[in-house]
Amino acid sequence: MSRVLLLMSLLVAAASSVRGQEGASRVTCTVPGDAEARTWVLEQASGHWQITFTSRTATRPVRLALPGARPVLSAASATLSYKNANGGRQVELKADEANATLDVWVDHGLEVNIEPDLDPRVDLMNTHGALEGVRCTVARM
Repeated sequence: MSRVLLLMSLLVAAASSVRGQEGASRVTCTVPGDAEARTWVLEQASGHWQITFTSRTATRPVRLALPGARPVLSAASATLSYKNANGGRQVELKADEANATLDVWVDHGLEVNIEPDLDPRVDLMNTHGALEGVRCTVARM
């Protein structure tokens, strides 16, 4: 009986460890040589995924929650296809060691109706179409 309890304890500990690692990744995307030094970071915060954006123009980080987002992350790659119900938040991310593509579109005018205190600077994170040649890294926290 004690072997069964020990095995069950080990399985619970292993499952907890895996669950803890689900939120233990961060994807950072930059554009080499970009005069604005734009950076998009996909990470978990307060139980949901979000994109945090910084640039020379956005000296304070701009954050956009992505409720229900389910990125697929591995040690060297990341994919996310996200669109909310009203279409005001859309993110397409495909990154691996060889290449990456990032497309972020946010419409503050649409989204402020859903999230009244949404930072109006979210429009700064728009990529205006798919960015080719972005460099994305996946890091374990």
